[in-house]
Amino acid sequence: MSESNILKNKNILLIVTGSIAAYKTLELISKLKKMGACIRVTMTEEAKKFIAPLSFEALAHSQVLHAQTESWATNENNLSDTLACNHISYAKWADIAIVAPATANVIAKIVGGICDNIALSALLACKAPKLIAPAMNTAMLEAPQTQSNLVKLNEIGFEIVPPRKALLACDTYGNGAMAEVDEIVFCLSRLLIRQDFWKDKKAIVTGGGSIENIDSVRAISNCSSGLQASYLALSLYLLGADVRLISSQFPIALPSKIECVKVSDAASYLQAIRTKLTREETLLFMAAAISDYTPQNPIEGKLKKEQIGENYQIKCRKTPDILSSLSEKNLIKIGFKAECDKNNAIFAAKKMLESVEEGGKGCIATCLNIIDERNRFGGMENEITIVSKNSLKRLDRASKFELGFEIARFTQNLLC
Repeated sequence: MSESNILKNKNILLIVTGSIAAYKTLELISKLKKMGACIRVTMTEEAKKFIAPLSFEALAHSQVLHAQTESWATNENNLSDTLACNHISYAKWADIAIVAPATANVIAKIVGGICDNIALSALLACKAPKLIAPAMNTAMLEAPQTQSNLVKLNEIGFEIVPPRKALLACDTYGNGAMAEVDEIVFCLSRLLIRQDFWKDKKAIVTGGGSIENIDSVRAISNCSSGLQASYLALSLYLLGADVRLISSQFPIALPSKIECVKVSDAASYLQAIRTKLTREETLLFMAAAISDYTPQNPIEGKLKKEQIGENYQIKCRKTPDILSSLSEKNLIKIGFKAECDKNNAIFAAKKMLESVEEGGKGCIATCLNIIDERNRFGGMENEITIVSKNSLKRLDRASKFELGFEIARFTQNLLC
């Protein structure tokens, strides 16, 4: 599963209502089409005052359903579009329905089951999962009636993508702007591909490389980009997990519901992990590249070469081994290993599966990454071998997003 086809052949019904934020729905359609989705649009008459139906038809490549286009006749002469343009046909066709933007008026009508226009009739007739992206003035959003209606929407199964703070059309700054397109896409994708196994499962992913300070401006670190960890965190979120990403780097846009914790040195990684652990069963994907040593006495300020001379020796101490330090019974550990020695790489990966008492890390699996000309730090693609006590799976070269799903799938198979 790649980013470009994650929504391939998914039928998405967009309900557009009367808000200036309707222009952002054009951007949403464009992104969904690039991800392989099939789009149908229905508009209220108020929405047509802001955006012409032709704009949506040009992007969605399908007829917009509104008062003037309603039809109960199938277009048999057009083999590419044999769906009748009415609220029942569009409702049955959809795998998911999105109201974006959703005004205060429309939200109130949805809660009351009112369908006094074609767009709301289609929504009421649709049995697929439903998503709401509110957009309105701050005072209207904060009104007790609206807040009560949003709670009721959630109770009857609607997923709500919260609005954001921005400069609104009324020239005031406040909460009420429609969520960013990426945030809507993240939420929509999760609704379509999540799996029961991962629903609300606790997962901690660590990423990036630790940064061990020499002085205030220099550090010992490594070339880890944090890409694989970020894509793994995104994959787990889309599958339904409750994800926390602890990293020194965040190279890609992530859903707001992934809790991101910024750390630097090895000690802060360990502290952050311990802070996020609960009594619930938790999966720890230790993808971060942690330094084995840290300068013993970091200097405040900047070292000057004129003061140091020709040679400078840094006295280091060993950092705590994070995986070995974590022995909580409710913690399931998946290790990551980067090796340059191909001949001994599998042996090193298997060593991590041994118990801490035997000199291992107590992991249920190790994701092995062999660094060579093809697999460099910072690349968008990778090759990984996943090793467990009873199995070994070589994953062909693929995007790090695809590999995130493969790692999740391997983990799921181990635990089922």
